[in-house]
Amino acid sequence: MLNLLTAERIKLRRSKKLWIVLAILSLLPIFQVANSLMAVHYGNELVQPVDTVVNGATGILMMEKNGLTILLVIGAFISFFIGEEFQNGTIRNALSLGRSRTHYYLSKFVVAGLLTLAGVIILTALGMISFSIAFGFGEVAGINDYFSYAIKAFITLYFLMLSNVSIYMMIGFLTKNSGISLIWTFIYTIATGFGAPVFLQTEHFKQLTYWFSLSFVFYSDFAKPADIGKFPEMILVSLITIVVSSAIGILRFARTDIK
Repeated sequence: MLNLLTAERIKLRRSKKLWIVLAILSLLPIFQVANSLMAVHYGNELVQPVDTVVNGATGILMMEKNGLTILLVIGAFISFFIGEEFQNGTIRNALSLGRSRTHYYLSKFVVAGLLTLAGVIILTALGMISFSIAFGFGEVAGINDYFSYAIKAFITLYFLMLSNVSIYMMIGFLTKNSGISLIWTFIYTIATGFGAPVFLQTEHFKQLTYWFSLSFVFYSDFAKPADIGKFPEMILVSLITIVVSSAIGILRFARTDIK
């Protein structure tokens, strides 16, 4: 497992895709603070429930504000990250050396998870700094212990992101093709993100809405006390998603014929 992770680290350092992902997530906060400054300049008022991030303190919610963008960028990276291994035949090199398929799958998941963590840390830190410079650090309304809240909000949002990374990993190993994986990744993200609330229209199935972790990202206000109280539920749903999707991905990969 450690050898596989070392090999992935060496490959990623030479990968332009890694730097493209980090560049997008680094430039996003700067673009958004410039956009917010322009909106205020033209007489608009930033409102937290609508704009999500309105000062440095609410910068901890950059993951919520940019949930769709983060997931599409990470989803595209994972599609190529996994698909190219099958298409170029490089996956045979590791497997021919007797590496466990489970370890191989998990090493890819660890790399994707760490890249996501690095990306959202950069995004959040730059968001907090740039919005503090533009609008002051301020506060989050109704939050007394900001440090504790910030840690819980960041961890919860990261687990929600990680659960979708796990789904993208499963799609990548099932499709074994960068292009097809990319299409299904985008379809899954958009369908579950915007389609899950359909269950809210029915009495018996409305609870299914929040078995999709994207529903929490898209339809919760992480600065609202009622939604803050759902943080444990969000982490539970994320963990179940990670376990189930990883199990499916590993089982299908174990039965995959590698030519």
